[in-house]
Parts: sequence; C-alpha cells; structure tokens
Amino acid sequence: MTLILLTNDDGIGSPGLTALENAFARLGEVWVVAPNSGVSACGRAVSLNRPLRITEHGTRRFSIDGTPTDCVLLACRHLMPSVPDVVVSGINDGFNIGEDIDYSGTVAGALEGALQGSPCSIAASIAYGAGADVIAWAARTTSAIADAMRRSMPPRVALNLNFPAEPTPRLRFTRQGDFLGTGTVEERTDPRGKTYYWIGHRPHQKNPPADSDRGALAEGRISATLVSLDRTFRGAFARPEPVAGLEFE
Repeated sequence: MTLILLTNDDGIGSPGLTALENAFARLGEVWVVAPNSGVSACGRAVSLNRPLRITEHGTRRFSIDGTPTDCVLLACRHLMPSVPDVVVSGINDGFNIGEDIDYSGTVAGALEGALQGSPCSIAASIAYGAGADVIAWAARTTSAIADAMRRSMPPRVALNLNFPAEPTPRLRFTRQGDFLGTGTVEERTDPRGKTYYWIGHRPHQKNPPADSDRGALAEGRISATLVSLDRTFRGAFARPEPVAGLEFE
C-alpha cells in the first residue's frame, strides 16, 4: 500500500488540501497532517522551543499547532507507520516562485519530506483566487504527476509545481526565476498616533525568461521546478586575496 502524506501552510480547512485528499485517494492510503490554521511565509521554521499539540479530525487526519515542517516531522517520526512514499504540500492559494520559495511554508513542507527520506516530495501552488473547478484540476494533475514520478525523483529534491489560473495540458520544466517579490516596507500610523510597519511586495518582473517559473506561468503553462536541499553554489568564483593566518584549500 502506497503511503501518502498531505500537508500545507494554509491550514487543515483549506480548499486546496481537500482537493488533494480527493485526488490522491485512488493512489493509496492518504494521511493528512496540517497546521491548525494558516501559517503562510513561515519558511522552514521548526518549533524547537515550545510544545506541539496534535488534534485528531477523523481517520488519519490531524492538525498541529505548528508549521508545515513540524507537521511533516511529526507525521514521519510519530504518527505514520513509516516514512511516506509520497509527500505533497499544498495546494497553496497563490504562486510560490522565484526567491519567494525561501519564505514559502508550502515548499518547506515538501523539502522536509525530501529530508525525511520520502522518495517523492511535491509542493503545489496555484494562481491566487482560483475557483474550485480549477483547484480540483490542479489536484488531479498533481496526483498524476506524483504517480508518474514517484519512482524516478532524485534524492533530497522536491518538485515545485505552480498552476496557472486556467487549466492547460502544457507543463514546462523550469528553473527558479527572479521573482522580485517580498521586499517593500510601508510606514503607517495607527489611530493612536503610533508608528507601525507593513512588509509588502515589490513589482513583478515584467518580461520573465521563458525558461523560468514565472516565464512559464506568464505563458499559461504549468511550471515544474526541481529544488534541492543542497544550497551549495557550484559556479566559478574568484578566490579572495590571502588572509593572514588562513590557508585556503
């Protein structure tokens, strides 16, 4: 029996998560372990300094007062009988592309699945505000991709899927683009005259390269990007000048 773990960062009541439950039921035994409520933009945060509480919502359905990383950790190491064959995090309401994937709780859930040893770990996101029919299409497509790739994924890698606002059969394997996302800071004043700050988004890249995640989405394609736990930069770089007391190797 194929073991499937579903999580997200929008909370256990998310329509995207429900759509995944329905779509993956045909592939094996589905477990849901998701945050109690939305924890968007939490990145790969893990709760090391406070207790975590688990709430049961029926057979193989649990919520946790923590992050997607917490959820996958508890699922793999405590709740499930073994590390799942497939981990899917999503479907997120809004794209997770470019540098924004570093902030993404959705992508974090998939990366934690890869770190825990799942042979197929996927993050799925869709255009913000997509309707129920489009979300259901994205969920079915995600399950088909998982079924096709679950024996051929590289280790310690997750597949980051992003779906456009309209269904399409066209999928493009892409690189991580330059999203130019989160980054503006607005200074505001509350009704009592005290200053506070709001972090927002920079303008999107106007002409994204066609081989990037944003470029594929701009053309109405599904974007599929393999993202790795290994952050090592492997390009060429200039060695620094000698530093006293150090020997470079």
